[in-house]
Amino acid sequence: MTMRTAGDFDVAVVGAGPAGAATARRLARAGCAVVLLERSRFEAPRAGESLAPATRPLLEELGVWRQFAALSPLPSYGTRSIWGSPDEHGHSHMAGPYGCGWHVDRPSFDRMLAGAAADAGADLRCGTAGLGCVRLQDGRWQITCVERDRASPVVVRARVLVDATGRAAHLARRLGASRVVIDRLVGVAVSHCEADVSAEGYVLVETTPHGWWYSAPAGGDRMITMLMTDADICRQYGIAAPEPWQEMLGEAPATAARVATGEPRPVVWGPRVFPALSQRLRRTAYDTPWIAAGDAALAVDPISGSGVVRALRSGRAAAETALTLLGGDAYVETHHAVRAYEVARDKERADYLRERADYYAMERRWAAHPFWRRRRPRTGGPGGDPPGP
Repeated sequence: MTMRTAGDFDVAVVGAGPAGAATARRLARAGCAVVLLERSRFEAPRAGESLAPATRPLLEELGVWRQFAALSPLPSYGTRSIWGSPDEHGHSHMAGPYGCGWHVDRPSFDRMLAGAAADAGADLRCGTAGLGCVRLQDGRWQITCVERDRASPVVVRARVLVDATGRAAHLARRLGASRVVIDRLVGVAVSHCEADVSAEGYVLVETTPHGWWYSAPAGGDRMITMLMTDADICRQYGIAAPEPWQEMLGEAPATAARVATGEPRPVVWGPRVFPALSQRLRRTAYDTPWIAAGDAALAVDPISGSGVVRALRSGRAAAETALTLLGGDAYVETHHAVRAYEVARDKERADYLRERADYYAMERRWAAHPFWRRRRPRTGGPGGDPPGP
């Protein structure tokens, strides 16, 4: 089969989600030749996103605040939670240093960040999926890709490789890394249509025996309602089908009331199952110039409310490490730079597991149910027992 060579670059970033796009934009602004490969065209529905107020300084630092504001995101003034007791508790963002958060349409947000990377000089190629990766004798990476609109594969070469392919960590696993899976969390989401969501500027979280419910505006006239549960529980009760999903919603009266508001809201799509498992990538050697960013390196439970913040910070760390790798070609320099990056991710994982354990320890009403029992802190350390396959 004939292959076309699409160019030589300093860095190839595979995956144009927030972490990959932030990495590519930072590197391009630093003067690097960067290719940003994204298999989608940002057309697929996503489960929506509620951005924490701490997102603002990161977007300003990245130089994309104006582009973000142009999306007209709906302000998020805080969180209302029914967690640990039947009473509703509120947390206002307005008491913090950055003011409100935002509810955004996630495909539009991702498209904006990827476009900002291209504006900075990155070679953005949407509809391009990586098929494989090998290291050449001269030390460069060769990535074989397939473009959606072309029959023949295309080859790109780069000195440094960044895997930002999300929880799947496609490239890293092909290079010998493995995933340490902490849980099997999934979100089963439905998108509802509402004429006006301006009065719904808050996140509602509500626990039930089989998991916890999340609902929030998702940009435009859409509302996302989602049950976070374990994959085996989802299969056991068939929650991915409309009727079981609706039955489960009946266990969350505050969420059900928000969705109904007199009449059931029209369903735009769903139920759809989205992976939300916590995981940490584990590599066995530090002697080759590749790193994982975002969810490919460390994926966290959405209860932390820090997904995009972590992704943008991960993009900063990945770009800094890539620049270090480009600055030298000695084995020792590569080993030290990659190892330092991984040590920082391990610390982040440990901090996250303590935070996660604290969140779930607050809810004791459903302690006998599998979902909550699995998240009971282990003796001698944070975290919980992952469910069976």
